[in-house]
Amino acid sequence: MKTAIIGAIVGAIVTASAVGLGYLLLDDSTLLPDIPQDTGVERRSGAMDLICELQLDLDGQLALGINANEPSRMALARIDFERASGWYQGRLSISEGRAGTLVSEGNTLTVTRPAMFQRFGVTITQETFKIDRATGSFTQTINLQDGRTISLIRGTCAKVIKPPF
Repeated sequence: MKTAIIGAIVGAIVTASAVGLGYLLLDDSTLLPDIPQDTGVERRSGAMDLICELQLDLDGQLALGINANEPSRMALARIDFERASGWYQGRLSISEGRAGTLVSEGNTLTVTRPAMFQRFGVTITQETFKIDRATGSFTQTINLQDGRTISLIRGTCAKVIKPPF
C-alpha cells in the first residue's frame, strides 16, 4: 500500500511538471515575434539580393550573329542602395568585382558600366541592365562603338527571402 501511495505521488509530480512545462512553452510571451512581411514599401537603403532566370534575347542574338544555343540560366544579382551600385553573375554580365552605377527612377533600377572591349566581332562601349520592381522584368543591353544599342539578355528576377534560422 505504501508503494502505491508513493507511486501515485511521483506520478502526480511528473504529470504536473509536464503540464507546467507545456504551459511555459506555449505561453505567448515566449513565441518568436512575427516576421515583418514586405508591405509594398520600396527598399531604398541597404542591399537587395535577387535571383534571376535569364536567357539570350533572340533579336540581340541575331544582331550579333551568335550561333550558339545558350540555355536559360539562374543568376544572382545585387542592388546596393548605400553604394549606388549593382551587379549580376554570368558570362555576359556586370560582375561583382566591377559593379556598375545604380540609378533608381520610379520602379526601374538601372545599372550601367562603361566598357571598351571586343566581343562578337564588335566593340562594346557600355553595358546596362534594368530591373522593373513592379514586374521583376530584367533586361541587359549593350552599346556598340557604331552607336547601336542591342538588347542581349532578358529574364525575370525575384527578391531572395532569407528565413530567420
